[in-house]
Amino acid sequence: MEGDYIFTEAEYAKVVGLTKEGVRSRRRSGKLEGQYLLKDNKYVYARPRPNHVKTTPKNRTREKRRGAHKSLSSLHYPNAAFKEHNEVKMLAKLKSNLDQETLDLIPEAVEIAKQKKQERVKETLQSVNKPKKTYSSGLYDPRHVTPIWRSLNRKNLERSFKYY
Repeated sequence: MEGDYIFTEAEYAKVVGLTKEGVRSRRRSGKLEGQYLLKDNKYVYARPRPNHVKTTPKNRTREKRRGAHKSLSSLHYPNAAFKEHNEVKMLAKLKSNLDQETLDLIPEAVEIAKQKKQERVKETLQSVNKPKKTYSSGLYDPRHVTPIWRSLNRKNLERSFKYY
């Protein structure tokens, strides 16, 4: 059985069409189970099967977001036409599920919702524009501080010291 494991890591990488690091990473992740042995602190690899493909398989698992509009999560439309198409389909489904009396009340409900939104915006603006109460005068008040101007061509005065 040990006679089947004849390739070193570099030789196996060349046969399979990978780099040495590619072979190492596949070994560590368990993709080469049963195809290598550890002999004298070195890994030796078996001859690959005859129909071995030299490309890595494409892993195309992608999360499908079906029904994202129902959960009110963020929607990722590639363009505006696709968004409008989906909205028309949702509206058609709503119309088929609702009776005529409810459909007649929808415009009134939209107007009420707009009015409530405007009231919330007004309240927010009023609360933002209220003067905030401060408990200190701050570092300085620029209305009451007079600047001290100095000439740019100031002459250096020699100072004389009198010790006694």
